[in-house]
This record gives sequence, C-alpha cells and structure tokens, in this order.
Amino acid sequence: MHQRIISTQNHQNRRGVSTLDYVLVLGVVMPLAVIVVPTSIRIVRAAYEMVVVMIAWPFM
Repeated sequence: MHQRIISTQNHQNRRGVSTLDYVLVLGVVMPLAVIVVPTSIRIVRAAYEMVVVMIAWPFM
C-alpha cells in the first residue's frame, strides 16, 4: 500500500511533462531540423563532387 501512494504522488508531480515535450519538439528540434537538412544536402553534394573528381581525374 505504501508503494501505491508513492506512485500516485509521482504521477501528480509529472502533470505538465507532456506539454514540455511538445514545447521542446516545436522550439528546439524543428529549428534544428530546418538548419540541418539543407546543410546535409550541401555536404552530400560536395562529397559527391569530390568522389566524381577523384574518379574522373585520371581520365582527363
């Protein structure tokens, strides 16, 4: 019975945690994704160009 009281108290202390999760996703993760996706596309494109140059260079 003592453990049931403790688990109920923990549940009451975590009342706004899911709202905080949404705020973190919208305020932190989404802006990071907006920055990282175009940057990663640019990095992949540069790596592709380097590989093409390394392969094509002996034949030029």
